[in-house]
Amino acid sequence: MKTPSIKHAFVAVASSLIVVLAAGGVASAHIDPDPIAMQAGTTGTAAFKVEHGCDGSPTTSMKFQIPDGVSGVAAVDKDGWTATIAGNTLEFVGGPLAPDQEDHFDITFTAPAEPGDIRFPVIQTCEKGELAWIEVAAEGQAEPEHPAPTIKITAGPPTAQELTPAPEDAGTGGTVVATGTEAVLTATIAPSTTDDSSNTGTIVVVVVVVAAVLIGGGVVLARRKGTTTGS
Repeated sequence: MKTPSIKHAFVAVASSLIVVLAAGGVASAHIDPDPIAMQAGTTGTAAFKVEHGCDGSPTTSMKFQIPDGVSGVAAVDKDGWTATIAGNTLEFVGGPLAPDQEDHFDITFTAPAEPGDIRFPVIQTCEKGELAWIEVAAEGQAEPEHPAPTIKITAGPPTAQELTPAPEDAGTGGTVVATGTEAVLTATIAPSTTDDSSNTGTIVVVVVVVAAVLIGGGVVLARRKGTTTGS
């Protein structure tokens, strides 16, 4: 009788962990550029991957702010979408893109002549709600919840290491600072679209504690039954 009790506890806890970790994966989604590094002064195309909609609502618009120093900007044609450029913003309108479907929006441009990071703040508008991917973490702080897509501009050809994405920071809540370029793009993020990734760690700890209690209780109960039977 000991084995089934412990086995059932493991199954229940494992199921809970899978649900929690899956939720955390959704919360940590980004709009990732590919490539993440380009040589200064060169022309190339970056694909900006969208991983989800706005709290279950389909995406209908992606508005990008073009960083200072970037020139020769052009949108790559995309079926079902129309791209327009006005001032320093490029917007794709169309779709709708299903909230659970990944896709990418491609922009061709010439990189600045000077090395450094450039950011493409994005407003993702959906049939219901919108997300503002415009946040920038202060140096040494955790990555914010809705980071602006960033491309590293290198003095020479990017190395393999510079082209390899860094492991995602599981933490959130870093100090967010405005850099000037992000101030142009604004959006109101409804409370329902705010991800709870900052709470994922706490939830996992609770689940682990519950697991310990369940398994420990099962072991104690099994031992008591064994003692009773032996007596």
